[in-house]
Amino acid sequence: MRALLALLLLLGAPAPARGQAPSPGKPPSDFVRREAEPAPLPEPLDRLAAGMRAGALSTHVAFLASPALEGRGLDTPGLAAAAGYAASQLSLAGIPPLPPGDGKGALAAYFQAVPVREIREPGGTVTVERREGATATTRTLVSGVDALVPPATDRTVSAPAVFAGYGIRERSPERDDYRGLDVKGRVVVLLEGLPAGEEWRTKALRSRYAAEDAEDRWAVKLETARSLGALAVVGVEGVEWAARITGKDRPPAFVFRGVADESREAEPLLVRVSPAGGQALLGAGPAPNDQPRPLPGVTVTVRAQGRERLAVSRNVVGFLEGQDPGLRHEAVVVGAHLDHLGREGGVLHPGADDNASGVASLLEIARALASSPRRPKRSVVFAFWTGEEEDKIGSTFWVSRPPWPLSKTTAYLNLDMVGHPWTRKEIEDLLADARLPDPGAFLAGLDPADFVEPGLARYAPELGEVLVRAGRGTGLALHLDWTEGVTGGSDYRPFARSRVPFVRFFGNFFPGYHGPGDTAEALDASQVLRMARLALATTWLLADR
Repeated sequence: MRALLALLLLLGAPAPARGQAPSPGKPPSDFVRREAEPAPLPEPLDRLAAGMRAGALSTHVAFLASPALEGRGLDTPGLAAAAGYAASQLSLAGIPPLPPGDGKGALAAYFQAVPVREIREPGGTVTVERREGATATTRTLVSGVDALVPPATDRTVSAPAVFAGYGIRERSPERDDYRGLDVKGRVVVLLEGLPAGEEWRTKALRSRYAAEDAEDRWAVKLETARSLGALAVVGVEGVEWAARITGKDRPPAFVFRGVADESREAEPLLVRVSPAGGQALLGAGPAPNDQPRPLPGVTVTVRAQGRERLAVSRNVVGFLEGQDPGLRHEAVVVGAHLDHLGREGGVLHPGADDNASGVASLLEIARALASSPRRPKRSVVFAFWTGEEEDKIGSTFWVSRPPWPLSKTTAYLNLDMVGHPWTRKEIEDLLADARLPDPGAFLAGLDPADFVEPGLARYAPELGEVLVRAGRGTGLALHLDWTEGVTGGSDYRPFARSRVPFVRFFGNFFPGYHGPGDTAEALDASQVLRMARLALATTWLLADR
């Protein structure tokens, strides 16, 4: 989720074969009203969900977000302690480690070793050369001043530049900024955000192209450019540049990366530049024309540099074997990331919502399933990821070297930041954006705390019926947010890139996000309980089909 860690690792694997036939299609409406009385869940699931308690969840959160764990930053004693805690809780619940498989991503007891690269003193430059006839002018932008170059070790990209406006391809509203442009083998220059016009101000479009978090803001644009063969993207930021470069987007002293596959070095870089840097690229005034066009005579050279050190982190993995001999070779994988930001500038970031809340939920889901008098038909894998804040390192490593085959993974469920509910105003705005025919009927008698927006893989419509049943059984109203997931901001992203059906459980952002105010005291324990019950019900229903 950090802005400087948006270098994408794209795992374009073909869709693996699934172990069951898909359902006919998704539910008739993406909005599911809360029932006056929850529809009974099948036994023993109903009793397992009812037996979950907010107190147990709060105990986990209090430990994980305590000052003793120092924010659980990657490669710190605090994160190691959190991993040990998760493993011990699995053991106490009677959940064994995942048994040895074919040697890929091998586990030792509950732990999967995950190699990481620490890049210290990251920096770099962006050089813009403009030739007009016999005249050549050069301007160099420096990372941390008027550019932000992604951390890497000695990588250089140099190519002619082309301007693709906002870099948007949408059917509604209709726009294709790449129409008529050849960007293969070139550096693509893009403007941040969205074009003018109210039609571009929907919640979905703002979330996709104008999010506060830089990784989220640029992810779709970067993926579009990559798919068209671009070597790099230079994103021109707006008037908030000074605040960003001195605030949360300031260049760090060091970052972590997953150990790269050979293909990673061929993926496009995302470089962000100041408005003045944009003028150097586009030869324009303070408000550049957003009309896509070639940039004749303009060559951009990006140089990234840094010192590298290898380290090892750990995923924590538990396993519950399914009851059905014919189906137990398939599994539902449920995951939550253990890590957070540690200390930044000497300030502790506790990470209670992000993501002690998800870890606590997963621990209690594991405990509930282990206590069941009957297990679901399929197996369940419980995965606690490392390095989510550093570009999804742990989950990406799992998918690239899966200890449990992706072809036998029927679904992946992700729990991240489940501790804060929606407000009524936010729900009303969502209904207005969706143009629901009768929003009053959906809102009638609805407590905003009972509203959840799970994300679901658009390519797996059969997930919708399961979520509807789980929501009704746990007394919740839902909006099913269908998405491809390949540019997602959490650990479902690498699964989406391998076309594994996924569900994203997420509560809501809050003012303390990625800050020192993300404490256990600020968390809504009843919200965590609601989300944990919904995720438990979804896990069981998917595993027991």
